[in-house]
Amino acid sequence: MRKFLLTIITLSLVFVLFACGETSDNDQDPDPDNGDVDPDPDNGDPVDTYDPRGLVPERCDYLENIDDWQPVWCDEFDEDGLPNPDLWAYDAGTGIGGWGNNELQHYTRERLDNVYIEDGILHIQAIKESYQGSHYTSARLVTKYRGDWLYGRVQVSAKMPSGRGLWPAIWMLPTDVVYGTWPASGEIDIMEYVGYDPGVVHGTIHTGAYNHGMGTQIGYTRTLPTVEDQFHLYEMIWEPGKIELFIDGEMFAQFDYNPDTNIFTKNSDAWPFDQRFHLILNVAVGGDWGGARGIDDSIFPQTMEVEYVRVYQKDYAGLTEDAPSQVGGVVIQDTTYESIRFKWSPAEHDVMVKHYNIYVDGNKVGETTLNAFRIHGLHPNTDYVIGVEAVDFKGQTSSMRNTAARTETVRSVLDRIQAASFDAMSGIRVYEANDIAYVGDIDTMDYMEYILEVPESGTYQIRYRVSSVDGVGEISLFGRTRFVLAVTDVPNTGGTQTWTTVTSEAFDLEAGVVTFRLRASEGGFNIDYFEFIKVGD
Repeated sequence: MRKFLLTIITLSLVFVLFACGETSDNDQDPDPDNGDVDPDPDNGDPVDTYDPRGLVPERCDYLENIDDWQPVWCDEFDEDGLPNPDLWAYDAGTGIGGWGNNELQHYTRERLDNVYIEDGILHIQAIKESYQGSHYTSARLVTKYRGDWLYGRVQVSAKMPSGRGLWPAIWMLPTDVVYGTWPASGEIDIMEYVGYDPGVVHGTIHTGAYNHGMGTQIGYTRTLPTVEDQFHLYEMIWEPGKIELFIDGEMFAQFDYNPDTNIFTKNSDAWPFDQRFHLILNVAVGGDWGGARGIDDSIFPQTMEVEYVRVYQKDYAGLTEDAPSQVGGVVIQDTTYESIRFKWSPAEHDVMVKHYNIYVDGNKVGETTLNAFRIHGLHPNTDYVIGVEAVDFKGQTSSMRNTAARTETVRSVLDRIQAASFDAMSGIRVYEANDIAYVGDIDTMDYMEYILEVPESGTYQIRYRVSSVDGVGEISLFGRTRFVLAVTDVPNTGGTQTWTTVTSEAFDLEAGVVTFRLRASEGGFNIDYFEFIKVGD
């Protein structure tokens, strides 16, 4: 359970996700008497109609729909003993670094002391005991590869354990870690509780950009005095564009995506919740959060009790009739020499938009479930036509919305480049003297970086205007690789404002945009400007 609540940030994340909508294998019924097939008013041919129970497995057939939500996975814990292995697996052991949170329990596998069903209730029990090198045992149940969902409505009726040092949770992790290891692929905490703070429950999400490791996680709390004494219904509704958390039917947390506050954040770092996730139920002992105020060993054993777990989904494709509308106006938010970032107003739809296709000059270059995108790999100083098209779960598309955009110009290596106009640096300072802005206090291993365009492949030299009073310095020039292109000595010029020009040996460059790094392999000098000279093909 990689979570630990620092200062909760109420940022807004807004999202339009893509999901998989399942459809029934029996969408079309050839029997015209049962009302499942309607005639087409134009040609009389039968058309598919929506099956409101097409997603429901036989095991969950006893549950009714909740509006358009159909029960797709369920466990009422009605058979005593261990949990059903067709529905639940175990995360077992101590985990690396105490499951990443310095937790102290050993999670056991299929051990009745730690997990059992009795009288229709699932018990997950934490015990104070010596076991395989740990001083506590507990259990962590997971639905991974037995219940994995992209979007849905999850309901868990549960009662929390009591006592300082406990950390029970109802939460979700990605099944396929498409965007990388935690937190890049996301985490959804439907409910967390720490025993040292009685009667306060938490709901949180973690992503690559918003997580407790950076102190930027986004979460909400609610006071619930009977959390340890009564069963409460903890619920999540997750659809394209939003995640909402409820307790006993009352919403206490909502997460969505704001394209204006994530201009420089990769889409998946802001909102990775467009892949399938699985459910986890566990009781941790200690850890960075649960054990922040120590552990009261007199409380054990302690149990989280669960009445039922139910998961519902919508047949988005089956519900859909009309194609999405055209998206609202496309707004350019940021440009670089090789990228364009833009946002748009979401398309309207009778059910739900699945994702947006992104086009450059009529060619599809990507898709996103959000209402913003950054296109990379473009050419500098070039005009482009950017297109956005909405797609629903039925595969229907909107008309295209286009806008014009232009990438930024990149300076040429053949221009005179002021050293103070760097794109990145480490260690140096910028000074102004005699109408000259120059880079000074360059010590050994300090560097500056410049993004420049090489217009033609060929052989070049680089010429620096430098000054020094500290003896001989040395500049190493790097290009596309970690190998040095050229090394140039800097003489003692006798003063910080006594300038001279030094020129490197020749080196080869390929045409294109290059990030050049000027690094002081021996420091003690200043640079006013530099320029490249093409000396051969």
